[in-house]
Amino acid sequence: MKITFIRHSCYTVETDNYFLIFDYIGGKLQLPENKISIFFVSHRHSDHFKKEIFNFNADHYIISDDVDIKKAENITSVSPDNELDLLGIKVKTHGSTDEGVSFYVNVDGTGIVHCGDLNYWIWPEYSKSDIENMDRWFKSEADKFKNENVFAIMLPVDPRLKDNYYLTCDYFLRTNSAKHYFPMHMWENYSISQKLKNKYKNIYPQKIIHVIQKENQIFEFQIKKEW
Repeated sequence: MKITFIRHSCYTVETDNYFLIFDYIGGKLQLPENKISIFFVSHRHSDHFKKEIFNFNADHYIISDDVDIKKAENITSVSPDNELDLLGIKVKTHGSTDEGVSFYVNVDGTGIVHCGDLNYWIWPEYSKSDIENMDRWFKSEADKFKNENVFAIMLPVDPRLKDNYYLTCDYFLRTNSAKHYFPMHMWENYSISQKLKNKYKNIYPQKIIHVIQKENQIFEFQIKKEW
């Protein structure tokens, strides 16, 4: 399996038979000719969706229903808490603490989570009530992934949240069995991924927070058959 950080919240996941693209907004991207290619769009915000995805000759597009697009045979519109069996992969959508959906995808037997904007949005100016409401909302959605077989999670690590940048990763580390954690939504402040890794590397030595250094950074894995 190959996981590539493209830009902002866009990752691609390449397996023996599939090429998945999450929240593409630009950057170097070439679809392999011999694999099934599927775009995923978590929501309509411009840092997660660009109409240029339709310039690619992908096999299918799975797009949150808050995105205003024309219907087509190769487009599936999704809302929170949908389940799909499509072109040989299994997809579950859950909610977001902003707009749209988050994704769980089982592809070639491997579980992947892409959070979209499902994030612990605790802004510095939030009141106690705001924090309590976000805490309930975030956990109610994040907990839906608890019982899934997950290999990797792509999750927001947003420097605009100041001291609260780590909260989403912290919760998933504590509640999910995934071994690999991929920061996104960093607004090109990639050093925050190293900061996050340093914070948890001794607390969770069996789990890996990957450090992002540049666009089109590639991570390769040998997947055991039990995945």
